[in-house]
Parts: sequence; C-alpha cells; structure tokens
Amino acid sequence: MALPPSRRGRRGPLLVLGLLFVASTLAAADAEGASAITSNEAARGRRSLATLKHAEARRRSLKEEEDEEEDDKNDKQKEEDCKGNAKDCEEEEDDKKEDCKGNDKDCEEEEEDDKKEPKTPEPTDEPTTPPGVADILDTPSPAGVGPTYAPTDPPTISPYPTAFPSASPTRTTMPTASPSGSPSASPSAEPTAVPSAAPTDSAMPSMSPLPYQRSDRVDLRYQPWASLTGDQQSLAAQLGYDQLSWNELGLNPLENDEWADLTREQKNAARALGYDNFSWDCWQNHFQGYRWINLDDPYIQAGQWWKTLGWDIYKWNQYQDAPESDGKSWYELSDEERYAAAQLCYSRESWDEGDVLVDGFPIRRPEFRYTHWYDLTDDTRTAVDERLKYSALTWNVLGMGRIEGKGWEELTPYEEAGAVSAGFTPLTWDCWQNHFRSYDWEDLVFWGLDQPYAELGWTELKWNGDEPAPASASLTWKDLTPAQRQAAAMVCYFRDNWDGTDMTPNYSDFPHPKVKQRYVMWTALPVEIRYIAKGLGYTKKTWDELGTAEIEQLRWEELTEAQKADAMTLGFYSRTWDCFHNHYRGYEWADIDRDSRDALQNLGWNEANWATSEEPPSYSNAWDSLSDQEQAMANDVCFFEDNWDGNALVADAIEEDPVPPEEVAPADPNADPNAQQPTFTDLGGGAPGASSPDGSTSSVNMLETRRAIVSTLLVACGMYALL
Repeated sequence: MALPPSRRGRRGPLLVLGLLFVASTLAAADAEGASAITSNEAARGRRSLATLKHAEARRRSLKEEEDEEEDDKNDKQKEEDCKGNAKDCEEEEDDKKEDCKGNDKDCEEEEEDDKKEPKTPEPTDEPTTPPGVADILDTPSPAGVGPTYAPTDPPTISPYPTAFPSASPTRTTMPTASPSGSPSASPSAEPTAVPSAAPTDSAMPSMSPLPYQRSDRVDLRYQPWASLTGDQQSLAAQLGYDQLSWNELGLNPLENDEWADLTREQKNAARALGYDNFSWDCWQNHFQGYRWINLDDPYIQAGQWWKTLGWDIYKWNQYQDAPESDGKSWYELSDEERYAAAQLCYSRESWDEGDVLVDGFPIRRPEFRYTHWYDLTDDTRTAVDERLKYSALTWNVLGMGRIEGKGWEELTPYEEAGAVSAGFTPLTWDCWQNHFRSYDWEDLVFWGLDQPYAELGWTELKWNGDEPAPASASLTWKDLTPAQRQAAAMVCYFRDNWDGTDMTPNYSDFPHPKVKQRYVMWTALPVEIRYIAKGLGYTKKTWDELGTAEIEQLRWEELTEAQKADAMTLGFYSRTWDCFHNHYRGYEWADIDRDSRDALQNLGWNEANWATSEEPPSYSNAWDSLSDQEQAMANDVCFFEDNWDGNALVADAIEEDPVPPEEVAPADPNADPNAQQPTFTDLGGGAPGASSPDGSTSSVNMLETRRAIVSTLLVACGMYALL
C-alpha cells in the first residue's frame, strides 16, 4: 500500500534515528559484555549451583504435587465407597472421634497442620511455562547463605573415564561374576591374552570351608562305671547316667540330643567330664541331632560321611527308609563305610551298641588257618607255601610265620594274591593273622582298637618300643584275667594263637612235639644237616652225647640270628629249643611259665637253688630210680631217659625210625651252576621264607642262602664222607 505524502516525508528522519539507537545499544552491550567477562567467569560456578538447586527444588515440587494428586484421588475414591457403605464410613468416623478423646492435643495439632497446608490450585487447561534462565538467575539464595567465593569443581558425570577413582575401592570376599580384564592383586610380568576364570592371587583369606577334623575322644566315657570317682559319678548322674547306661553305650536318651539342646546345668556337667560342643556332638550324638542342611556347615562338614553311608535328606527326615548300611554290623560295613563311620566318632562298640560277636569274636575265624599243614587242601597248601613262604613248621606253630608280621596293606601284590587264594580277606588277615600289630598307635585310636590293647597294659610308648612291653605279653592264656581274655578276643586272640600252640600231632608225654631229627645218630644224618649242625658248634661227640654241647646251655633268645636259622633247619623253634635243649635253665625263675615251674618244683627246685644252679637230689638219680610222678614232671620239662641220663645216641635211640632222607644226586659236571639246587627233606625244619619264632626277619633268608651254598659245594665236590 502507498503511504500518504504526509507520512512519506517523515520516514527518513525516523529511520536514521532508529539506526543510531540500535548502534548505540550494540556498542553499550559490547562494552558491558567486555567488562562483564571476568565477573561472568567468577559467577559461573554460582549460577551452576543455583541452577542445580532450582532443579532440585522443582523436582521436590513436582513430587509433592504428585503426592497431593494421589491423596485427592484416594479421597474421591473414599467418597465413592462411602456412598454405598455409609454405615461403615460413619463407624470409621466414630472410631476416629473415640481415638481423639484420649489424644485431644494430637488431634488438634493434626487439624492445625491441615489448615496451614496450602491448597493445591485447580489444574488449568494450559500447561505452565517452564522457568527460564532469568527465573533461575533471579531466584534468591536461601536466607543466611551467601554466594561462594570460589567456583565449585565441575560435575564429575562424564562420558569418559576419570584418571583416578572418585572414592576408595570397596573390598569384597566374594569373587566377581566375570573375571576382570587384568589381575586385581599383583599383575604378572607379561599380561595374559585371556583372563583366568577365577582369581589366582588374593590378599584376602579364601572362603572355602575348613577341612573336617574329628575331635579328640573323651577317654573317661569309656572307663567302667566302677572305676569312676565319686565326683565323676555325680557329674554323670546329672546327665542321666547310671551304672547300666554308662557301661552299655547308647542306652542314655540324652545322647540323642546335640549340644545346643542341653540345659546349662547339663553343659556344665559335660564340660567337667571333658566334653565341649564339638566332642559331644561327635562322640555322643554323632551329629544325629542336626538338621540335614546344617551337616555341611563350614565348621561341621559331617554331611560327607553320612552321604557315604547312604543317607540323604529324604532318609534323614524319615520320608524314606534308612539306607542299607544302617542294618549292618561294624565289620559288615564296606571299608569306605566303616571309615566314614569312624570319622563320625563311631567304633565297633558304639556302632553295634553292644557285642555283635561270632563265636565270641568280632570277625568269623578262618578255620583253615588252624588246620594242620598236611590236612590242608592241595591248592591252599600250594598258595601259602609258594606265595606266603610258609613251611610245615611255620604253619603248624601259630604265630611263627614271618609273613604274619605284615598288615594287609603291607603285603606285596604277589603275597596278597596268595592270601586271597588261600581264603583270607583284608579283615580276617589283619585281625586273625596280624592282630592289628602293624598299625600305628594313632591308627588303633582311630578305629577304637587301642581300648582292648589298653586293657592288656599297652600304651603308646610301649607300643612304639620306647618302654618295655606290659606283663601280659609274657603270660600264657590261662594266666590272663577274664577282662584281659575278653580284650584279647576283640583283636582275634584265643588260647591257641595267644600261646603259639604247635598244631603238629603230639602223641608223647611232652608239652611240645619231639624234634625227631635231633635224636638221629651223627653218622645217619644227611650231609647238609651235619654241616648245619657243625655251624652250631656241634661235633660228632657232642651231638651223640646228649646235653654236652655248649650251645644247648643257651636259651633261644640268646642265640644269634644265624644260629636261630640253623636251629630252625634242624626243626627247632623257641619253645622246643628251650624245653628239649635248655630245659628252661636260661630263664629267671619268675619268667618260667606256671606249668613248667610247677614241674620243676616237684623235682626239687625252688627260687633259691635255681638262682645258684644248685641241683636238687633228684637230678643225681638215674631215670629208672625216679618215681612215676617224678618222671611225669621231668617229661613236662622235656626230659626223657636218654637226655636225663646223658646217654649216647645209638641206632635205636629213638622210639620211631626217622623219615629216611632223600639221596643227594651226584653232581653233573656239565650242569649250569646257577640252576636250581636240590631241596631238603622236610623233617620239621624251616623252609625258605620261614621266620624265627621271635619274629626276626633275617634268620630264614640266611638259612635259605646257607643251605643252597652247602648243597652246591658238597655235591659238586663229591664230599659224601665229610666229617
């Protein structure tokens, strides 16, 4: 549209004035901006703080508004509910008034607070304008708070990692779910390509559970009631024990309670008897009072042993039947089950809750072991001969075999195969053959086998050889007390194997079978036997004239290992040597067994003349001059007419003809000197691998070597008329 002339003329001056105003305004702004740069920089931190404060206040305001809207909504809902339930609302109002009767002041204060609260304005159709920068800058600081003199640090939130952590790192004892990119403790010299799955180095202790360790046994609990002091019996009575429940394990119901279930008085009494919480729970309760989930607690770790015995949570809580092991006796358990039960502080007595015995023994006796050598089956005799190195002598004399000094775990595979072939099991071997003598004392304690040995007088020092053996070791079976016999039976002893009985048939009047070969004339002996006899110091004269050889004045224990080996070749062992040769003259009077001592007393001996070697008058009488009773007593110490009178051996000096010796075949001059050598006739003598009665291990090896050398030399040289 065209302007009128009047206004068109004024347009020029107005435009000029406008331009001048804009220019002056911009110049002033530039000057003001230049002068305000420093002040703006100084105030930047303050504005940032004010902005943050305003934002926080705005968030609080919005939260309050939301809460108020929620309250209004609840009130409206309540009014709607009250329209249909006026009676309930009236009752609620009445209840509120009743509550205020006793709390008038509180109700008045609540009403005053409600009046002071500003009413929320009604919502408008248009949204409110968000605060601008001017609003933020113009927001006054709270009363009493002035501006900061220095700007605060810039905010730490950043899309980039900081050079140093803002706070000290937190420590944790648990490993992270995923491995970190680099080791967290001390990095290796060269970084690995891929981090390990679990940390390999840590300055903190590991959280793995402690290994299970069985508590020490409270030995007082296994002493007879009669041996307890009055105070100890009183303490036991506080725990519900009497003589019967104390002596018979498992009868006291209190043993079904764990330590935590005991009263304070019961705990004090148990402590006075030597228990603590863990020893009570193990040795008395065997952890049976625990919940299944608690058996694997870090400081318990007993669940593993119950699991080995076949238990799980369902059987433990009686939702299912008990496992098979629960119905087995102690020695019917497998090796693994019995070990687990021992870890739970069971022994044979506490597991079986009484004596579950077979013919009075904890393990069935292997009857074949107590069968005479020649009554064994061919297979059994071959197995024990070839693999276990028994001979007729070492098999028939119980306890004489060197192999019996080994426990089952000490047998070589070759020996173990022979034992299995003969009919032994690990248990029957360790009990009936070894009597657990190869066990360390700690092993005896673990299995509860130290208790029967303790009844026999053994202690750890005696067992280890640091102190002399107890008196029971030198007693015969009939000299043991009933309690000692019962204890010995628990480690598979009975009269025959305790006394070392010789199973060789003995139809004579002597206590031991007569060694026939000793009473064969010198000239009738095989060449090899004469050579062995010469090694013992015999000559033709001292051999044929009984009782004149110096070596016969020594008892078995005084012989060297080589002499024992030679004596075994002749058919002797400790008891036959000491009886037929020495007649116990090398013994102290108190060390002679009771039967032999009674026989010597009937012949006129007593402790005084025995010590001075002053022979009683009966020894000056000829055999025919002795009374029948004296002859019988002389037989009990292995005297008969020839060795009593000192007669010389003649062709008919023995009652029965000796077993004729095998002929020694002439040597083949072209034979291999390393070929197997001829063996000896078994006349009751030892065989390769046999041991000395005192348990020595070298006598038989020396015997085997000597016999081979003698046979080779004599046969090769044709020295049939030697000596």
